[in-house]
Amino acid sequence: MAGIINPGSEGFQKLFFGQEEIVIPVHAAIEAACAAHPTADVFINFIHQLCILQEVLSIYSVVASSMPALKQPTIKVVAIIAEGVPESDTKQLIAYARANNKVVIGPATVGGIQAGAFKIGDTAGTIDNIIQCKLYRPGSVGFVSKSVFDGFKNNIKLRMFESLRVFFIHHSSFPADGMSNEMYNTVARVTDGIYEGIAIGGDVFPGSTLSDHIFRFNNIPQIKMMVVLGELGGRDEYSLVEALKQGKVNKHVVAWVSGTCARLFKSEEQFGHTGAKSGGEMESAQAKNQALMDAGAIVPTSFDALESAIKETFEKLICVMLCADHGPCVSGAHNTIVTARAGKDLVSSLVSGLLTIGPRFGGAIDDAARYFKDACDRSRDNRDKRVELLQKFARSNFPSVKYMEYAVTVESYALSKANNLVLNVDGAIGSLFLDLLAGSGMFTKQEIYEIVQIGYLNGLFVLARSIGLIGHTFDQKRLKQPLYRHPWEDVLYTK
Repeated sequence: MAGIINPGSEGFQKLFFGQEEIVIPVHAAIEAACAAHPTADVFINFIHQLCILQEVLSIYSVVASSMPALKQPTIKVVAIIAEGVPESDTKQLIAYARANNKVVIGPATVGGIQAGAFKIGDTAGTIDNIIQCKLYRPGSVGFVSKSVFDGFKNNIKLRMFESLRVFFIHHSSFPADGMSNEMYNTVARVTDGIYEGIAIGGDVFPGSTLSDHIFRFNNIPQIKMMVVLGELGGRDEYSLVEALKQGKVNKHVVAWVSGTCARLFKSEEQFGHTGAKSGGEMESAQAKNQALMDAGAIVPTSFDALESAIKETFEKLICVMLCADHGPCVSGAHNTIVTARAGKDLVSSLVSGLLTIGPRFGGAIDDAARYFKDACDRSRDNRDKRVELLQKFARSNFPSVKYMEYAVTVESYALSKANNLVLNVDGAIGSLFLDLLAGSGMFTKQEIYEIVQIGYLNGLFVLARSIGLIGHTFDQKRLKQPLYRHPWEDVLYTK
């Protein structure tokens, strides 16, 4: 974060970042802040329209504070937290932003988060909620919603995980987040978590639309699927419908439009904010959900079924995702990172990581296959039990799962001795490859034996880990990391 803009005040603001005390510059004017921090390109406006006194409206209104930011050449994105912004003011800001290739998020947004990097506003809540929702590291799901407010809270809560440089205008009150937090929790329960979440705001005229962010998510390789939470009122969801029909979105989209209960009321009701009010059948939640479903989105039968829809969609992707390994903590990744930071080329960095693959790191697949084959061929106990995703996939698609069932039997026996003796991915892949070889009808028992003995199966681990190691190499070079030196505090010298 580059600085705070607090009209009439200059100096520094002391804050705690983890256990360290830091100081952030405070500027009296937007122009001065942008001049002092030319690399900052995001402006976050926390002024709340409802809290503005009439006599200072010209100084502190949302349009009066956001427009100068948009006019700064260094500012590319303006996020507006305030509710109750006059529609004419919003249209003015949107028109200027679009004419100058800039982005307005909001008004009436609760903010957004890039998991493991940065959050604005009250999105994601407390640090405990961030941990529970796995928002401390990036997942594979892009989430966009209308803002759903459930009240107001005092004090700005702004937490940072990495140094994204932004400005924000301080104010004592701003909207708290409701449904976005619920969805972060839901996504975390049934997937590997959120990569990025954004609330576009609940006003009639949002600065950016649901489809704007879906298009953006569609072009982010780390995002594998997308979740959309809309609401009754307006026609923003129909831009997404058209995009799906035209094939402009090639990733899975799970969508739900809230407000189906509106038909239970005898008269038309407004839910929460100005945009949440149906202006006819086409703006009803039911009509939007049906249109999204017809266009190819995955739409559940109710909000209660949304979690299951997200889970099922993610599980269809996970068989592919299980193969490519990019975790940074194992020996192979560590070697690759250190080699890349020493300035070596891609092949050298890759090979240095691959050389660590052995009995303790990745090399257990062949041994697992050997042990299961020898033991299972002499056993008659092959109970049928469903376990992890790979086993479910195999049971549905493999002609035979004899070795897999034996692995499950071994796991059941091991768990009766200790609750942490579970079948790991090496054992699962080893047993499944035996089933694949035996069930294909293309190999004799002797040929299968030879394949296992000479180490074919570990080739899969090497291939998958190579993808991750190449990724680590490119990461280090893209980030221009210096020569790696191990922390001195980890070294103990003795006489």
